Amino acid sequence: MMERLQKIISSAGVASRRHAEELILAGKVKINGKVVRVLGTKADLNKDKIEVAGKLIKRQRLVYLVFNKPKRYLTTRFDPQNRRTIYQLLPDELKSVVWPVGRLDFTTEGLMILTNDGELTQILTHPSKEHEKEYLVELDKEITEGKLEKIRNGVKLQEGVTSPAKARADGTKVYLTIHEGWNRQIRRMFSVLGYTVRNLRRIRIGKLKLTNLAVGQYQEIRKSEIL
Repeated sequence: MMERLQKIISSAGVASRRHAEELILAGKVKINGKVVRVLGTKADLNKDKIEVAGKLIKRQRLVYLVFNKPKRYLTTRFDPQNRRTIYQLLPDELKSVVWPVGRLDFTTEGLMILTNDGELTQILTHPSKEHEKEYLVELDKEITEGKLEKIRNGVKLQEGVTSPAKARADGTKVYLTIHEGWNRQIRRMFSVLGYTVRNLRRIRIGKLKLTNLAVGQYQEIRKSEIL
C-alpha cells in the first residue's frame, strides 16, 4: 500500500512524524538507494527499500507505556551535564525503542506516555487537538477563589494569555486541567498570582489516569486506553 514517507517512518517506530519530516528534508532518507527530500513522496514498505540515516526500516510492534516520572529526572535520552534521565529507568530492550509523548520539567513528576507510535504522538501533541492534561499542584499557601477564577479565565504570561482552564482547590492543593504545554507554564501561572509551587504532579492525560503505579515504574497498556 502506498503511503506518505513520513507516515511510514513514524508507523515503523523510527521517529515521530514531525521528526520524520525533518529527516527527509535533511536528506537522511532513501528509497531504493535514492535520497528523497520531498515531503509528499509516497512509498510502499512492503515493496520498497527505505533507509533512514543508513538503516533499513521495517514495521515493528507498536509499544505503549504509561510511566510515573520521578522528580529530578530529564525526559531526554542524554544530558551533557550527566543528570539522570528517564531512560535509565527503562530496560535495555526499550531504551532505543520508545520516546516520550511531550515532556515534563526536571522538577515535575507524574504521568507520561512513552511509545514508538508516531501517529499517536502527532495526535496527542498537536496544539489543535487540545488534549486535556490534569495536574495536582501543591502551593505554599491556600489560594483564594478570586485567584482561582483568574486561572479559569486565563493568566497573562510572556507568550500571551493562557487558555481558560479548569481549577478547583482543596486547601493548598489545586487540581488544574489545561491543554497547553508552554515552558514551565503552571509554575509561572501561579507565580504571577503570588504563589510558589511546592510540588507539581501530572495525574491525567486525556482519559488516561495515573493510578497506583509506583514512582519510577512503567506499565505496558493498550492504545485504546489512551484515546
